[in-house]
Order: sequence, then C-alpha cells, then structure tokens
Amino acid sequence: MKHVLLLLILSVSVAARAASGDFLPKNLTAGDRQKALEILGFGAQVKLLSSPVPLGGQQGFEVGLSSEYIPVEDIGGLGAKSSAQGEYNYLAINLGKGLAYNVDTFVQFTPIPQSEGSFGYGAQLRWGFFELPRFPAVLSLVIHGGGMNFSNLLSTRTTGADLVMTVAMDDIALYFGGGTARTIGTFAGGARGITAEGDSREEDMTGVHTVFGLAFNMEKLFVAFEVNRVAQSAYGGRIGYRF
Repeated sequence: MKHVLLLLILSVSVAARAASGDFLPKNLTAGDRQKALEILGFGAQVKLLSSPVPLGGQQGFEVGLSSEYIPVEDIGGLGAKSSAQGEYNYLAINLGKGLAYNVDTFVQFTPIPQSEGSFGYGAQLRWGFFELPRFPAVLSLVIHGGGMNFSNLLSTRTTGADLVMTVAMDDIALYFGGGTARTIGTFAGGARGITAEGDSREEDMTGVHTVFGLAFNMEKLFVAFEVNRVAQSAYGGRIGYRF
C-alpha cells in the first residue's frame, strides 16, 4: 500500500510545474503591491509540512519533496490586471536533521530554477520544549525564514515564529498553532518592471499566522498535508522519509 501511495504522490508532483510570471500584473500602486505581497509573501513562507514529532536526537535525519500552492486569483484584478487564476504551484526539496534536546533543523529549496518560474529557499528551527504528562502531545517553538523570487519581478523575504501543539495518535499526528510573520517584498521597476512609479519599490508587512496540519506515518515514510493562513489560505503536501 505504501509503495502505491508513494508512486501516486510522486506522479502528481512530477506533473506539477512552476507557474510563469505572467500572473503578475504591471502598474502596481502601493496598495496593489501590499495586496500582492500579502498573498505571495505570506503564502510562500516556510511551512512545517512534516511529521511534527521530534526527529529523535543527533541520529535523526529526514528528506522530503513538497508541492505547495498559493491561490492567486485575487492578484488578477490589481494594477493593469492580468490573467491570474487558480494556484501558483511550486516544488521544494526538504532536508531535516535532529539535534540534542528535541531540537530539529530543516532547510529547503526549489529543485530547478526556471527563467520564467520561481526559485526559493528557506530554513526552520523547531524545539519541542514541553511534553504533556499522560497525554501524547508536544508543544513546540518554531522559528522560520526564507525567500522566493517570482520571475525576477518580485522577490520576497519572510520570517516568523509560531507555537505549535502536536497530538500524536499511533500512525496519525495532528498539529495546529499560530504566531507572527513578517514579509518584505521588492517589486521590480524599469522597462520590464511592474510598479506604477517606474522604479523598484519595497513593501514591508506583518500579520498573525495560523497553521493546521495532518501527518500520516507508515514506519519511516510519512505524508503530510497543511493549511496556512495570514491574509489568505495557502496549502501544500509533502512526502518524506525518516532515517
């Protein structure tokens, strides 16, 4: 069964492609840029998307492939308008390493940058600092940061911190929580730019972040699904393997 599930998810992931930058409209005013940054900056922030139980000390290692989605229909009505519809989809390779005292570190990056697609990177530190007595639950502090480049038209840098509660039940783990997030976006100017003013402009926004996810564990293999929300919801899935 797990081999069939693995093949299915990998097939979907390989079929997915990075969207082109055509969905980003030109002539964006300050208000338009803030709306676009709310959607893309917060939407592309580094996500948990993992079995949230600690990796198990210095011997623990995790590798995974995620497919993430940001709804972009609301961007189409901004500025000079564009054909934006559906979701902006991108893939990311994820690596995790366990440290001492229930501390885990993770890094991620998009595997194949494309001239008209996206390129992103990120890192995450997770500390499971409190285990509830007589109940399979762990409270964790998660600190994350990363960046995404959308077709050299918009570059975002997003950081945040969350408190996350994990409830593990046999082969299923549920996690939920929230915190704060900050995103900074640089919008390109010039002949190919997208700002109304004609030169490059930067926007800076903060917001309250919430997260809800499920992870299904099959021995060392896991599949995770997650929904994140700041200004709007973004979601994703990951298949991974723990050593």
